[in-house]
Amino acid sequence: MSVVLLIWSGFALTVRAVGASSLTIADVMLIRFSVPLVLLTPWVLSSWHEVKNIRLPDIMFVLLGGVPFLLLAAFGASTVPAAYVGTILTGTPVFFAAILSFIFYRQRISLKKFAALILILFGIATMIGGRAQSIPNSLLYGVGLLLMASLIWAGYTLGLKSTKLSPIAIAIVLSYTSFFLTLVMVLSGIVETNIGSVSFDEALPFILVQGLGVGVVSTIAFSYAVKQLGSIRTLLLGSLSPGLTAILATLILNESLSVIMICGIVLSTIGVILSNRAQ
Repeated sequence: MSVVLLIWSGFALTVRAVGASSLTIADVMLIRFSVPLVLLTPWVLSSWHEVKNIRLPDIMFVLLGGVPFLLLAAFGASTVPAAYVGTILTGTPVFFAAILSFIFYRQRISLKKFAALILILFGIATMIGGRAQSIPNSLLYGVGLLLMASLIWAGYTLGLKSTKLSPIAIAIVLSYTSFFLTLVMVLSGIVETNIGSVSFDEALPFILVQGLGVGVVSTIAFSYAVKQLGSIRTLLLGSLSPGLTAILATLILNESLSVIMICGIVLSTIGVILSNRAQ
């Protein structure tokens, strides 16, 4: 999870940086899924027994972490600061995971836990409301998409805990199916691509972070962490990512980090910690 935290911060920065590059969201998706598709090819045969016997619910949960999550995260990140991306995508999944666990697994939510979950949302609201006296519609739109992505990620995390697939098999299924789904979207004109006119130097950060980092290392490491630590504890460790993302955003993307935004990050992080300690 320590490795995953660094990669998640890089993920937030790269999806935020798409708008400043000549790459489209489709280009980032192709990079994200093609790199692990190639690198994990030697393990396809050894994992074939798991893959061919995969259950339909497992497929649905695994695919949530592919195209749906990345599309919503990328579109949402295009209109909000990187600090928002990191805070929402790693801070709010615990809230949604608790709600989904209650709906599907009838896991009770105590009053203390519910109060802590509300604190997470209050921290997000503090960041949004404190940005300016007038909140632009684009910011609300971006936050809404990121919250939807967070809900999908919570479902993906719960699915990882219940699936019997190994981390390698999960990465193979996710990368192969998501790549071909993205390719169909590109060929059908649903999304546009500039991949042929993008220089290698411009694409290299996305290849390293999105393709190698998120696509291979993070997918395998996160799957392993969920199986060893459990969904909730893993998401708790993930709550440390927003602060790291905000710091990196100020250093790399020169984004401003106001006192109110810092307070929002702190409140949401405290909420995540308290929600996991409450019974």
